[in-house]
Amino acid sequence: MFVVTLNKYHIFHAYNSNLLSRYFTRFCCFLVLLCTGSVTAQAQGFISDVADFFEFNVGPEREDTTFRHAKFVLAPITSYEPSTSWGFGIGAKFLFKPFGAGAETRTSNLPISVQYTLRNQFIAWSEYNVFFPEEKFLLKGNLGFSKFPIGYFGIGSNTRESDKIDISFNNFLLEPLLLRRLRPGLFVGGGWRLNSFKNLEFVEEENTPLPEEDSLLDTLTSFSSGLELATTLDTRDNILNATSGTFLEFTHGFYNETFGSSHEFMLTKLDYRKYVRTSQSRPHDVLAFQFFTRVAGADTPPLELSTLGGPELLRGFRESRFRDRISLFGQVEYRRQVTENIGFVAFTGLGEVAQTFKEVSFGELKYSVGTGIRFKIVKSENLNIRIDYAFGLGRIRENNFYLGIAEAF
Repeated sequence: MFVVTLNKYHIFHAYNSNLLSRYFTRFCCFLVLLCTGSVTAQAQGFISDVADFFEFNVGPEREDTTFRHAKFVLAPITSYEPSTSWGFGIGAKFLFKPFGAGAETRTSNLPISVQYTLRNQFIAWSEYNVFFPEEKFLLKGNLGFSKFPIGYFGIGSNTRESDKIDISFNNFLLEPLLLRRLRPGLFVGGGWRLNSFKNLEFVEEENTPLPEEDSLLDTLTSFSSGLELATTLDTRDNILNATSGTFLEFTHGFYNETFGSSHEFMLTKLDYRKYVRTSQSRPHDVLAFQFFTRVAGADTPPLELSTLGGPELLRGFRESRFRDRISLFGQVEYRRQVTENIGFVAFTGLGEVAQTFKEVSFGELKYSVGTGIRFKIVKSENLNIRIDYAFGLGRIRENNFYLGIAEAF
């Protein structure tokens, strides 16, 4: 079975792709030979030519020697899934600095992905970070709209493959956060979050839905509107692919009928990341750590619950494979730059979802192991195309293939 789908601005990822795993293994061996053999220079030149093809400078050249041009980085999107048919689109990242920003201001990025399928399904997504001059303010958040199906397995840590239901819906997300710098790297602020799930329907439903199935669709329909407070500590040297520094983000959202929400609940998220160079002589060889937890309060709509699985959290399992009020996850990734344009990574992670912290069971933990290849497409920003293959392990097992722009974390 070969299934490919889009996730945010990632190009695609595939489910249960045994054929792709064989090709991926052979491809890794081929690249090792390229990196160690006599044709390395030719391979490097080819990758550089490909990178130049997808990178476009825009606007005048700047005086800032650390950032000469704003630029677009483009990549095509191709996907296939039985419930969507073929999908086509484009993924892009706009890298820029606002007017008046110099070397003391890190590069802002605005990723955009747009995809359309032959069954009239659509997804557009952006997860942006904009640093104002001298980093006095940070604007970040998410903006997206989709009419796209997901596999919904229900709630809990031990949902089975037979529980899977393909559901399509219209999803609109608006989450702008404006933060003020208190000291270098530390930002405090907040914003508003709107997230709606409506027009739900079963994908390829052959028979008339049963009353309990209609009831399920009603339960999954929701409109969330609430105030979100945020604190971010960000000392990373590069937002897209850090080689040093720390990232710590805490957000807490309040949703109730006063704000127009269909449910009253709270959402809390903690995301910690640490990046350590493993060698002074090799500045792009990095050991990266992440700990992530998200807590959804009582009466949280099912599609707003905390999830694990996908190209970022618990690679190896499909997108949102596990869902409950609480998610706990940690991962470690070693990134080694083999040549100027080619790198390899190895990663492992573990996580779990549960109703309460007391119910988290070490015997039910989900594990993830995998490896990947990196092709540098923007040298000045250390930006890579990443190709990962991961195994999800534990009582439930899966394997998935991922292709995207920029690192998982």
